[in-house]
Amino acid sequence: MLPSTNGTGLGDELKMSKAADISEIASELEHLIADLSACGPLIFVFGDGFTTAHLHGTTTPVFRGPADRRWWHVTLGDDAASWTMDVRVDQITGVQFIRAPYPFQPHFPGQEVLGVDFLGPGEGQVLHCGVGDLYGGQQIRPEKLAAWRALRERHGNRDESRVVRGNLLAPNE
Repeated sequence: MLPSTNGTGLGDELKMSKAADISEIASELEHLIADLSACGPLIFVFGDGFTTAHLHGTTTPVFRGPADRRWWHVTLGDDAASWTMDVRVDQITGVQFIRAPYPFQPHFPGQEVLGVDFLGPGEGQVLHCGVGDLYGGQQIRPEKLAAWRALRERHGNRDESRVVRGNLLAPNE
């Protein structure tokens, strides 16, 4: 067991699996990641945008490590072939909910992107999670927009949050 240091009221201890150092959700940031992972198809855009991965379906994120060195770990596939992503949660310094014009205009006129950006040291985007399968024809799928709005409302109801020890805070707090 590790003592909780995030002050979120999520419990006094983090329960750890001795086999793999896997723990339960331990912060507001990890709750956001878990909620996002359950949203359905996602598009992960890494760093500068040159690398993307598309996820179909939902995932259950695994969090590893002590409070000062946390990892978001995802493995998809089986023993024959799999994809693994590890993101240092403790290095995330900000979160932005993004609703913006689709970046590849004019090929997709009038279309938008919905997603969540995770910022790292220096406030640069390190990971973007975009809502996949967003359009049905020319119209945004209402259920996708409603789910993104609900996610935003559950996690601060603002476009941008600072992350301090796993807590999502308003930019001026």
